[in-house]
Amino acid sequence: MKKIAHFLLTFCVLAALGWTLWVGVRKQKEKPGIEEVAPEEAGKEEEKPEDFVVKLEKEKWVALDIDKAEPEKAMLRPQRIAFGRVLDPSPIVTLDGELAAADAALAASKSEFERTQGLFKTGENVARKVLETAQAQFRADEIKVSGLRRSALMTWGPDFAAFDAAARHEYVERFVRGERALVRVDILPGDVLAEQPKSARLVVLGREDQPIETKAITTASDVDIKTQAQGFILEVDKPPFPLRPGMALTAWLELAEEPHPGFAIPRSAILRHDGRAWVYVQEEEEKFVRKPVTLGSPLDGEKGWFVAEKGGGIKPDDLIVVTGSQSLLSEELKAQGGGEPD
Repeated sequence: MKKIAHFLLTFCVLAALGWTLWVGVRKQKEKPGIEEVAPEEAGKEEEKPEDFVVKLEKEKWVALDIDKAEPEKAMLRPQRIAFGRVLDPSPIVTLDGELAAADAALAASKSEFERTQGLFKTGENVARKVLETAQAQFRADEIKVSGLRRSALMTWGPDFAAFDAAARHEYVERFVRGERALVRVDILPGDVLAEQPKSARLVVLGREDQPIETKAITTASDVDIKTQAQGFILEVDKPPFPLRPGMALTAWLELAEEPHPGFAIPRSAILRHDGRAWVYVQEEEEKFVRKPVTLGSPLDGEKGWFVAEKGGGIKPDDLIVVTGSQSLLSEELKAQGGGEPD
């Protein structure tokens, strides 16, 4: 009997609690002032500014001197990027001095040997020991000159080693006067070029608007100890500005392959921000979009930079902002509540 009574008591309590909860929910639904929000109205929140977008009335962007143009088509041969520095010409100057001294000593010992040999053959009072000493000195000087020439061939290439004394001296003097410079560049580790590059375009840090062209390229006789990368020695004749030893630079090595299509983007259109390169493209009359671009090789003069057709970030029908990009970036950051551009 006790179990039956306990069960009935528990059932009554649960029933009462369920009834109370049901009545409360029903009254809550009947309260006025609470309306469901339609899905269409829920989406009508305050619009946030789009990323990398500037919306300006035509009068305003005209006042900012915004100018636009379609990208100019261009062709560029396949290239490899390399990094390096300007070499100190002191070793080649020293080597030239050593070669000049060795050549002079060789000429003197050769003349002495030939004179002593002639006297010995004619029966003059010349001891064989004197003849042998002169011959030994001549051979020693000859070996020294040969060793220096081989060293020059291995370090500085066949052109320098083939010069005679006068031509070599003039060649070295141009380094001393700053009319010629040598550059060592290394391609990326793991990359190997089967053929020697046809030409190279050099860009010195801080002087990107003055690229330097050269076709005098020699494969380096050694590899970089740390990176084990393949290296090349580039000779720059009459550089447009002084190339000081140790100056860092980037080189684009042109390969003997079919050229790739792309676009020439003016320097004035390229914007540097957040560690990347960007351009503004006008998508509508009052809408400009900032797009990232992948810069290839620098081009001559005001042509700017080469951007590949595939993967470069530019399309043939894009209307690119060529002047006023910095003003658009300022307007974009203001609209997003940011500060001044980099």
